[in-house]
Parts: sequence; C-alpha cells; structure tokens
Amino acid sequence: MIVKQFLDEPLAQYGYAIISDGEMAVIDPGRNETPYLELAEATNSRIVASCLTHPHADFVSSYWAIAQKTGAKVYASELIGLSVPYVGLKDGDEIKVGKAKLKAYLTPGHSPDSMTYVLYDEDGREYAAFTGDWLFIGDVGRADLRAKAGNIQKQREDQARDMYHSLRRMFSILKPETIVYPAHGAGTLCGKALKQFNASSIGVERMDNWAVILAHQADEKTFIEALVTGQPHVPKYFPNSVEVNRSGPKGYKEALDSVKVLGRLTAESAKAIDRNAAIVDARPASAFRQGHLRGAINIPLGKTFNTWLGTLISPTEPYYLVVSSSSAYESAISQVLAIGYESYLRGVFIGVDYTEETGPELFPRESAPKLKSDSQNYFVLDVRDPDEVSTDPILSGALHIRLSDLRERVNEVNTDKAIIVHCAGGYRSAVGSSILLAAGKKQVYDLSEAVSLLRN
Repeated sequence: MIVKQFLDEPLAQYGYAIISDGEMAVIDPGRNETPYLELAEATNSRIVASCLTHPHADFVSSYWAIAQKTGAKVYASELIGLSVPYVGLKDGDEIKVGKAKLKAYLTPGHSPDSMTYVLYDEDGREYAAFTGDWLFIGDVGRADLRAKAGNIQKQREDQARDMYHSLRRMFSILKPETIVYPAHGAGTLCGKALKQFNASSIGVERMDNWAVILAHQADEKTFIEALVTGQPHVPKYFPNSVEVNRSGPKGYKEALDSVKVLGRLTAESAKAIDRNAAIVDARPASAFRQGHLRGAINIPLGKTFNTWLGTLISPTEPYYLVVSSSSAYESAISQVLAIGYESYLRGVFIGVDYTEETGPELFPRESAPKLKSDSQNYFVLDVRDPDEVSTDPILSGALHIRLSDLRERVNEVNTDKAIIVHCAGGYRSAVGSSILLAAGKKQVYDLSEAVSLLRN
C-alpha cells in the first residue's frame, strides 16, 4: 500500500492518493489533476475513487475532472448536495481500494457535511485518518464558513457545537498510533493555530492540540467561545469556492485555455482596457511604485497572492492582471486557477511598457523612528488584523482598518495630512497603500519594512 501526499504551497493545501493492488483513490485533489493522473500512470494503477472530505472554501478541487478522465466514482457525504453524479456516503460506509479500504465517518464542525476517511491497510489494520478541514495539526477547522454557503448552512455557534462532539466521539474511536493526514498545513485561513507539520498522529493530537484538549476538559459552552474567537478574516472567494466545488469544477487545462493573454502592456493596448474593471498589478512593490496604470491595485506575486486576490477582488468582479514576465505569468495563473478565479479575468498583460502614475512613496527609513513622537503630523493607517493590533500596538492614534476591509472602508481615510500605511512586515502595507492611491488619496506613504524600527 502506498500513500502519497501532494502540496499546493501557496494555499498550504494537501491532496492525497492511496494505492493498493493496482487501484488508486484520491482524496481532496488540488485544482491541477495532472500530478494525480501521472502517479496513476507511473504506478500502473487505475483510479477507482475520487473523494471529497467536504466542499472546500479555500481552493477548487479536481475531483470531478479526475472522475471524468478515469471513470472513477465520486464519493462524498450524502449531505453535500453535489450537482454531479456521486455516491452519497453515510457514517460508517466503506470504499474498497484494492486490498485496502476507506471507512467514512461524518465529522461535522468545520462543515456540516465533513467526512473523515479512515484507511485500513491490506491486513485490516487502522493506518491513517484523512481528516480534511475537521482536524489539523495543532488546531481544528474554523466554524464560521458555512453560514451562507453550501447545501446545509449553519451558524458558527452551531458548527462549533458540532465540532465539540465530533472531537469527543472520534478521539474515542481512533487509535493513538493512527496517522493524521489533514487537508491543510500552516498558512491556511481555514484555522488559526496550525503547526508546521504535514502529518501527525491521533495520540500526539490528543496531547498537543489545544482544541482537542479543550474538548475533553471543558464544557460545551467554553469550547464554543474559544473556537469562534480570534479567527482570521474570511476572504470574499470562500463562499464562491464552496459552490464551485459542489457544481463539479472544469478541468485545469480547460480553465487555463479560457485565460486571455493580452501581450505586453503598451499605450495602445491600454486603450482597450475596460476601466470599470479592477486592475490587479502583481509585479513587485518596487516596480509598481516606479509606474503603473491609474487605479491599479498592487498585490505582489508570492505565496499569499491568491489569498489576497480572493480577499480583495469579489468572485464576480471583472478584473485584469498585470505580471512582469512569462515565468511570473505561470506562477500567477496557477494561483488564479487554484481558487477558481479565471471566469471574470478579462485578460493578462505580461510585461509593462506603459504606465500612467507613480507611487505610493516609501516612507524614508531614517525618519521612521521619529514616528513614535511625531505621528500626530501624519495620518497613520494600520492594516493589520484586530488581534495583531491588540497584542502588539505600534503607533498610538493610528486608524485600524484591516486590509481585507480597506476597499470597502477607504472613505474613512479622510484627511489632508500625509498618509502612512503600515502592517507587521511590509507586504500588506504595499497592498494597502496602493488601494488608497487607486481611490484618489494624495501623499500616500508605505512604511514597508521600516516598521521593524518602531519595535526597538
């Protein structure tokens, strides 16, 4: 028996393949189905099962594309309500994979339709649990993502209550040595305290996972309050991805072929841009400052690019994408497709020969330490999350608007003073200052990495 873990690094997302006696099952495969199909070919295996733990909010899965290309059956909870043909699983149902088997357990808490698949090897021994977003390493899935999405919708307190009982039930069923394979590692927004590991065991999580410990030591009310408190922001794309996953997403190549490449950005090509659409400039912040299209928002390409794209741009908002090179295009477009954001993408410019404005300016590094005593001469905007501000206040008197809300609240930045934007390290302040500039604000400065000088 072989278990293979696949990683989509920008979303910290894990997909899995299980191979036994010439048959293969996939669980929560990422948007690009190719690695899973290549593994099946390399091992001379037939994919017989394409499984979802739940309709994911943070990424689009290739479960349906794999089923269409291989004839595999789709498996998911009977509660999920997929729009494509699938086998609806009840608690305790089993799936044969060669000489191994997967047993499905309903584990609501993060999602009302969450299934955990427990793998038994060829000798019938309990080997691993594929927990989806129900159980992470050091954490559990957040309970506030299904109030307005999915076949079954539940408020966060009800979801947290389900999580409490799922944890108590499953940790009485599963063996301590059983491996835990989650759908995410540290870096996802589907939890708040994940650890930097890609696997664990039931025994370790029983001793070291704050939520598991609390579920066994505290009452239901205490657990619910702890779980719903302090969760990160919910990106705009999350509810949309739930529905895209339920509908049976198109294959990766088909999605890629739908993307229009518009060539280099020139004065001539800029004339064809619909200025009512958003313009997302994914070049480095330094290049954006030197020149960009008027009204563009800078979301620099990196590990969190698609998270911030799906946070700031609505899933039904038309937008253009600007990148610096062909290699940057490949990286950016894979992240766009991972969250299902190709449908409203009007086109991609690769390389820039034409710009319309400069800025925002970098705040002089040598002047940063003086802000502690001189901040009243500026309008300071802190775009960090509320929990960061409460635990690490940096500049007194700053207006706090977390970056995820800034486009909707930009009119609250109403001042004649020069505006200084800061976050914890420089990425979010680059994005935030570009949003202010796009909204027509004047004298916008990005404090960037110089924020570190205010902590000394």
